[in-house]
Amino acid sequence: MQRRQHEADFGALSAPGAATSTSIDVIVVSADDALIATLQQAAGAQHTLWHAPSANAAVELLVGGRCGVLIADMQILSHDAAAILERLQAQFPELVLLATGRREEEGRVAGLISKGSVYRFLHKPVSPARANLFLATAIRRHHELAQTVSPALAGVRQLTATATRMPLPLLGGAILALLATGAIGWYLQRPASAPVTAASVSVTAAPPAPAPAAAVATQPVAATPELLAQAQAAFTAGRLSAPAGDNALDLYRSVVAIEPDNAAALAGVQDVLDALEVAVTQALQARNAQAAVQALALLQKAEPDHPQLPLLNAQLLTLSRSMQPETAPVAKPMTADPAGDAVVRATPNLQLARSRIDAGQLFEPEADSALFYLRAARDQGEDESVNRILATDVGSQLLARTRQAIAADEAEQARTAFAAASAIDREFELGLPDLEQVSRELDTVNTPAPSAIDEQLAAAIMLRERGQLLEPAGSNAFEALQSLAGQFPDSPELRTEQQRLAFTLLEYSRTALAQGDLQRADLLTTRAEDLIPRMAATRSLREQIAAAQQEREAATRIVQAGELKRTREVAASYPPDAERRGTEGWVDVEFTIAPTGATQDLVVRNAEPKDVFEKSALEALSKWRFVPIERNGEVVSQRATLRIRFSLK
Repeated sequence: MQRRQHEADFGALSAPGAATSTSIDVIVVSADDALIATLQQAAGAQHTLWHAPSANAAVELLVGGRCGVLIADMQILSHDAAAILERLQAQFPELVLLATGRREEEGRVAGLISKGSVYRFLHKPVSPARANLFLATAIRRHHELAQTVSPALAGVRQLTATATRMPLPLLGGAILALLATGAIGWYLQRPASAPVTAASVSVTAAPPAPAPAAAVATQPVAATPELLAQAQAAFTAGRLSAPAGDNALDLYRSVVAIEPDNAAALAGVQDVLDALEVAVTQALQARNAQAAVQALALLQKAEPDHPQLPLLNAQLLTLSRSMQPETAPVAKPMTADPAGDAVVRATPNLQLARSRIDAGQLFEPEADSALFYLRAARDQGEDESVNRILATDVGSQLLARTRQAIAADEAEQARTAFAAASAIDREFELGLPDLEQVSRELDTVNTPAPSAIDEQLAAAIMLRERGQLLEPAGSNAFEALQSLAGQFPDSPELRTEQQRLAFTLLEYSRTALAQGDLQRADLLTTRAEDLIPRMAATRSLREQIAAAQQEREAATRIVQAGELKRTREVAASYPPDAERRGTEGWVDVEFTIAPTGATQDLVVRNAEPKDVFEKSALEALSKWRFVPIERNGEVVSQRATLRIRFSLK
């Protein structure tokens, strides 16, 4: 009877075959026959596809060792789909989660998608080609994650003795009964922080009587009151969404993950989100753009799909555009007029950036665009809050262009605009609210087959991440990208990677400059210029390198001490033997004038005649004192030379 029950619950839809290093289990939680058939075709003979008609059946497969890719149909999962999927991802780190459903159902897991807990969302209806593409990327991702196997899952695997890849219905009835009746219900209802350990699942005890599904789903957890108390204390203390793990939002959501219908926890989550939204609104009403930027970022992080984000972001951009820039120095603080309106102080680069935004020159032409002047403003230390607001404006307009191109079925233009928006979002750390949503909309555009550039670009990215920027010759990121630029001059993905490498080279150049390796710093800066010409950051760094070179040359240049002011001069004594013989001559001495004005490191460079006047010259010059040498406002050491003559009266 037990065997038949499991066979009715789930089963392998494709023959497992022999296990290989690349074959994995794919679990599909769905009742959609068309979807299952399409995914079965995509999995092929290499991978085993398992059909789980419920979340409980999926967990039983996972605990039994079928931990590869899980595809969850939103139509099957209850309203707490996000909580279930988040717990699965936390307990099975090597499990790659995909969600599927209608477009309007995507919002239920949008937050998990944005933070990477759910790898992709597959829109229905699913074509075989799209299923192949999504499943292939998910399988690659699983192999990357599987390098570190979860110790908890390893313990359960050992207990269930899953030594082969035979279908789960063929396992021993006693173990299955235990897992089905006790472990699954415990797993779905336990706190997210409770690990699955060998002690948590006993294979020797007799299995308890099966509990009804409804009773399991509503079973209270002892930790809930304590978590609620901690959450309320954090809310009262003002720890709304930080620090991580000890804030009201995280604690309330932990309770919801355990008890999805807990009214107090659900209300607490809403209270936190409302408080974060009020903070943004108050900053906007006070016309405090900097505070509004910070508050909006917190709200977006707390709930990436918050319904008010687009409206609040639009109000922030309107506030930015309404502020009149001044030409006063940036060093002066921000002031407010009697009405309370903040005055945003813009400097020339920010004014130029704003004018280019108004003209629609967002990122092109390269040397006269809003992006160009925003980078210049950032590098020259202009108002950071204004710079961030304007950068957000540029990113939002590029996303709007992406949507317009999607609506016009202009795939290439859409991808170009989106790539530029993504690059700006990363470079200025904006967290654009619509970025993920537009990315999903872009997925609806016909996706071309993988291009020839993909594999080569991935290799170049790996070289950069390994630190092989310019060396060794023939196997470095710079040479790889330069080669690709000749083959694919119009690739937006290549352009984005060129920007990343250019910024990395500039960071290395700054490090070399700080270490005094001017030759290395110059080379790194030159290569960054080769990748992205006319960047303000490159010009600024070149000026710093040139100034350091001049300072080094000045420090090593030998000056004539006779032209320098001195505070003490001691005459050299005439050697008696030379005086009796009537010998005259001179001595050239090179020495250092210390920051104190004293003479150091005296060396005879030449003398006429030899071995006559040198000792007297050195003794006298060691007692001289000069006015300290100043360079760029600092007292420095200076190498000098002086000829001391010996003449008879």
